[in-house]
Amino acid sequence: MIRVLYLLLVLVASGVGLLWAGEYGYGPVVITKENEYKVIVGYGGVRATLTEPGWDPAIWKIPFYDHTVHTYDRRLRYLNAPPVRVVIANDEKLIVDYYAVWRITEPSDFLRNYSDGEAAAEIRIQEAIKSVVGSMIGGLNLSQLLARAEVLSTLPAESNAFLEGSGVEVVDVRLNRTELPPNAVGAAYAQMREQRTALAREHRAQGDRMAREIRASADRLAVTALATARAKAETVRGEGDAMATRIFAAAHKQDPEFYAFVRSLEAYRKTLSHGTTMVLSPGHVFLRYLAPDLGGSE
Repeated sequence: MIRVLYLLLVLVASGVGLLWAGEYGYGPVVITKENEYKVIVGYGGVRATLTEPGWDPAIWKIPFYDHTVHTYDRRLRYLNAPPVRVVIANDEKLIVDYYAVWRITEPSDFLRNYSDGEAAAEIRIQEAIKSVVGSMIGGLNLSQLLARAEVLSTLPAESNAFLEGSGVEVVDVRLNRTELPPNAVGAAYAQMREQRTALAREHRAQGDRMAREIRASADRLAVTALATARAKAETVRGEGDAMATRIFAAAHKQDPEFYAFVRSLEAYRKTLSHGTTMVLSPGHVFLRYLAPDLGGSE
C-alpha cells in the first residue's frame, strides 16, 4: 500500500513538474498562456503553432526531435520611431516624429521572416512606416498636416500593405509632433513675419478706404443738412419779415403818429450812441422827437 501511495505521489509530482516546465517551453508538455503564441520547431521546420491558451493534448514536444519552442507575446507593442525628415507641398521641409502600435498575428510567419526576433521586426516595421509617412505626407501642405488631415488615418492600412505575409499587423500610426528643421526656423519665421506684414498692410489700406468713404458720406450729409437748414431759415425769416410788415402796416393804419414815434425811436437807437456827433439843421425831421421846441417837421 505504501508503495502504491509513493508511486502515486511520484506520478503527481512528475505531472506537476511537467506542467510547470511546459509553461516555460521545457519537457514534452507545451502549455500556452493567454498572452502568448508558441511555435514548436523540429528538425524538419515548424511542426506546430499554438495560438489558443491552455494545453492541447494532441500536441507534444517530441524529445530529441523538437529542439526549440519559440514563445511570442500576442499583446500590442509600442514602437517609438526616431523622427524623419520629409518634404511636403511647396518644398517645405519638416521633421515628423511618430509612433506605431503593432502586434504579432501569425507566429509561424513571424518566425520565418524575423528569425532574429522582435528587434528585427521593429526595424522592418519602422522602414515600412517611414516610407508610407514620407509618401502620404508629401502631398499635404502645412495647414493640412497640422490639422491632422483625413489621409493620415490610412497610414496603418498602407503600412500593412508593405508588411503583408510577414506575420505582423500595424494597428495604429500617430504623429507625435511636427516641427521645422533647425536651419529652416529663421527663414520660416521671416516668411511668417512678411505674410503678417502684408496682411496688416492690406487691412490698413481697407481701413483707410472705408474711412475716406465714411468721411465723404458724412460731409455730403452735413452739406445737405446745412443747405436744408439755411433754406428753411430763410423761409421762416421771410415769413417773419412779412408778418412784421403786415403788423407794422396795420399799426400804422390804426395810429400813424404812434407808428412814426416808434420808428423814430428805432432810428435813434441805431444811430445815436455814446460820443456820437451829428450836424443837422434845427428844423430837420430827425430832431422832431428829440427837440420838439425846435420845430422839426416831416
